[in-house]
Amino acid sequence: MRSLMMVTALLCIAACCNESSESATDIAQSEAPQDATLLEMKHAETFKVYERDGYRIVDLRAPLVSWGGSAQGADRSARIVLAPKTLDAPPLIGHLEDAVVVRTPVERIAVNDGSLEAIVVALEVEDRLVAVGGVKSYNDSIRALARSGELAQIGYGWHSPPNLGPLLESEPDVFLMDLGDLGYAEHYKRIKDLGVPVVPVFLESETSYMGPVDYVRLVGMMSGREAEADAFVAMVAENVRDLRSLVADRPPRTVLNAWYDGSGRWMATVRNAENALLEDAGGINPMAEPDDVRLDNFVRVGTEVLLERGRDVDCWIIRDSHSMAFDDVAVLENFRSWREGCLFASDGMANVEADAFDLYETGPIRPDLVLGDMVRMLHPDARDEPFVYYRPDTKTVRP
Repeated sequence: MRSLMMVTALLCIAACCNESSESATDIAQSEAPQDATLLEMKHAETFKVYERDGYRIVDLRAPLVSWGGSAQGADRSARIVLAPKTLDAPPLIGHLEDAVVVRTPVERIAVNDGSLEAIVVALEVEDRLVAVGGVKSYNDSIRALARSGELAQIGYGWHSPPNLGPLLESEPDVFLMDLGDLGYAEHYKRIKDLGVPVVPVFLESETSYMGPVDYVRLVGMMSGREAEADAFVAMVAENVRDLRSLVADRPPRTVLNAWYDGSGRWMATVRNAENALLEDAGGINPMAEPDDVRLDNFVRVGTEVLLERGRDVDCWIIRDSHSMAFDDVAVLENFRSWREGCLFASDGMANVEADAFDLYETGPIRPDLVLGDMVRMLHPDARDEPFVYYRPDTKTVRP
C-alpha cells in the first residue's frame, strides 16, 4: 500500500510540474454553502464553519503575508467537509466540488507547525500525532518521539514545504498544514490530489490575538473534543477580559516592542495582534500604524527613527529569540526606558539547546498569558504572578 502511494506521489509531482502557476495555486471556491447554518466563531477571521445534515463545512480564506512584509498574491482559500464516520459523506458536487473530506473523529493527525502541536496538546490528543515538523518542539515528549523516529518528520511550514515521503507513510486522517509561503500552495494541491485530507491553517493571518484560539475549536470538531475545545476558548477569553478590566482605569504607559536585526535596523511592532496586546495591557505604542490584514505585525526601522519616536517611552521589549546584540551605550543612553531599567525580553519558556520556544508554540493559543506579561511589565503593582514569556531583560548592557 505504501509503495503504491509513493509511486503515485512521484507521478503526481511530475504531473504538477506541467500545470500552470494559476492552477497550482488555486485552492478552492469561495461561495457560501447553500442551505447551511453558520456557526458562531467569536474571534477567528480566517475561517467560517457551517452545519448541515449532520456534517460541517469549513471555509478558510486568508492572505499569505511575507515575514516583515506584505501579502503575496491573492488570498488562499479552501473548503473542508467534516463528515462523521457514522454517516455517509455528502457527494462532492455543486458547491462542494473540489472540497476536502475529513472523516471525524480523526485518529491520526499530522502537523507541520509548533502551534498546531500546542493545539493538539491542549485538547489532550497528542497520542494521535503521527507526523510533526521536526525535533524543535518545546514539548519534551513530542520532541523525544520525533528524535526516536516514532513520529515522522515532515518539515516545518515556516522553513520548507512538506516532505511528501514521510507524510504519505504516516497515513494521517488529517494533515493540518501551515502555509508559510505562497509557493506552498502548489504542494497543498499535490498532497490533496494524492488523497491525503489536508487542511490549510492561517494562524498568523489573524489580526486579532484571539483569532488563533478559535482554531482550537476547529481541531476540536475534527477530533471529537468539541466540548473541551469550547471550554478552553472560554477560559482564555475570560482571562483576557479580567486582565483588560484590571488595567481599564490605570493611566496608560508608553512602550516599544523592537529588537535589533543588525546593520542599524530594528524590527518594530506596529500593528495587528502584537500591537493590540500592547494596547490592551494599557500601553501606548508610539510606533503604531493602522491594522492591515495584508501587512505583517512589524516593520524594519532605522535607529534614528526609533530614537525619534521612542526616546521617552516608559518600557521597551528590546530582545527576542531572533535578536542580535546591541551594546552601543552612546545610543542606548538616549532612551529613558534603558536609563530607568524598564527593559524586557521574550525569552521565557525557552529551551535553547533544542532551539524550541514555547512563545511560538503555545503562545498563539494562550494570548492571556502573553497579555498577563504585558500587564505586569507596564504596571509594576500588578506583578502578583510570575512572568511567563516576557520578563525583565538580563542581557542588554545596563547603565
